[in-house]
Amino acid sequence: MPAKGSTVLERLLWQEENMDPARDDKARVSKYRSYRKRVIALVIAVVVVIAGFSVYYSLISKPTGEKTLTVYTYSSFMAYGPNKTKAFNAVFGTFEKAHNVKIVVKTPGNGILQQLQAEKNNPRADIVIGLTNMNGVVASSQGLLVNYTPPADSYINSSLLKDMGSAASYITPYEYSYLGIDYNKSFVNSTSSAVNGSFMPSFGDLAGSALASNLLLENPTVDDTGLGFLLWQIAYYKYVLHDSNWTDWWNATKPYTQGHIYDSWDTAFSYFDTGNHTNLLVSYLTDPAYNNFFGYGNSTGSSVTYHNGTAYGWRTIYGTGIVNGSSNLTLDKEFVNYFLSPTVQNEIPTNEWMYPANSSIALPPSFDVLPNQNNIYPLNNYVTASDIAANIQTWETQWLNLQ
Repeated sequence: MPAKGSTVLERLLWQEENMDPARDDKARVSKYRSYRKRVIALVIAVVVVIAGFSVYYSLISKPTGEKTLTVYTYSSFMAYGPNKTKAFNAVFGTFEKAHNVKIVVKTPGNGILQQLQAEKNNPRADIVIGLTNMNGVVASSQGLLVNYTPPADSYINSSLLKDMGSAASYITPYEYSYLGIDYNKSFVNSTSSAVNGSFMPSFGDLAGSALASNLLLENPTVDDTGLGFLLWQIAYYKYVLHDSNWTDWWNATKPYTQGHIYDSWDTAFSYFDTGNHTNLLVSYLTDPAYNNFFGYGNSTGSSVTYHNGTAYGWRTIYGTGIVNGSSNLTLDKEFVNYFLSPTVQNEIPTNEWMYPANSSIALPPSFDVLPNQNNIYPLNNYVTASDIAANIQTWETQWLNLQ
C-alpha cells in the first residue's frame, strides 16, 4: 500500500478478478531470489487486501479532463526496475499531464490477443501494449487494430519493422531482444561445453545428455518465450542445417526434458540454477544486464546458438497499437507516437530489460556486458511474420504430438 504522507495518488493499473499472472503474455520475474520473494509477498498482500484486484499507483495529480484512455498490457510491464512507481509515472503520468487525460491500464489474464479477439464486436480498450512479431499479424489480419504509422517511426531500426511484416502498419515496435540460453558458468565449464571460456552451443550440443538434462524450457503453445524458442529451433534446422526434420531435436531431447517444460517463463525461471539439473534456461540475452545493474554477480551468462562459428538467434519484438473501435483516435495516435519518445524509451532498458526500439537512445553501462547484437544473425530473416501466421498452428500441433 502507499506510504503515509504520499502525494495525491492516481490508480493506474487494474487486474480483473479472473486474471492469472502465471499465464501472462510476458511474465518476467526477478533474477535475484530474495528480491523475487519480496515481490511475491507484496503481490499476495495486495491481492488479499483488495479481494482479487492487483492495484498499482502512480504519484501524480488527478487530471481534470474527462477523457479516459484504457490500455491493455502485460502485468510485468515496467515491473523490474529500481522503482516501478517512478517508471509508471514517467511513462503514463507524463502523458496524462500533457494531454489532461486519465489512463487506466488493465492486464487481461487470458492474454492480450485473446482479450482483443473476445471483445472484437465490443472493444473496451483504446491502446494495446505488448503484441509481438509472433502474434501481431494475427491481430492485424483479424481487423483488431487501426492502421497507423507514427511520425516517430523514422527512429526505429528498419529491420524491426521488417520483422513485424504486414503488422508494421498496425503495430509500432517499442522494445526488442534476442532470446538466449541462460547458463551457470561453473556448470558449462565443468562439462567442457565452454570454448576458451565462452559458451557457444549448437542445437546439436543442446541435444546431448549433459546439456539437455539441465535445460529448462517453456511450452510454446501457451508462452511467448517458448514460442520464440520453437521458431528459433525450426529456423535453425530448416535454414542453417538445411534439415526439414526439425522434430528430430525434440525427439532427441525428450528423454531428458520430461518435467522440464513449463507453462510460463516465470515458473521455469524459478527453478533455474537451483541444483538438480537446472543449469540452463531458455530466456533473454539481456538477462546479464539485469544482474550487472543490481550487482547480483556474474555467475551466470546467456548465449545464442552457433553453427560453424556463426551466431544465430531469434529476436522477439514488442509493439503498441490502436484498438479498432476506439473512440479516441486522435489521442490514441498521440500516445503511440509518444511511446517512441525519449521519455518512454529511456525507461525501457532498466525497467523492461530489453533494447529500446528508438535507435537514438543511449544504453546504460549495465548493457556493456551483453554480446554485440551486430555479431548475431537474426533467424527472423528466414521465418517471416507471414510465415508464422500461416504455419504456427501446424507447428504447435506437431510439437504437441511429440510430447
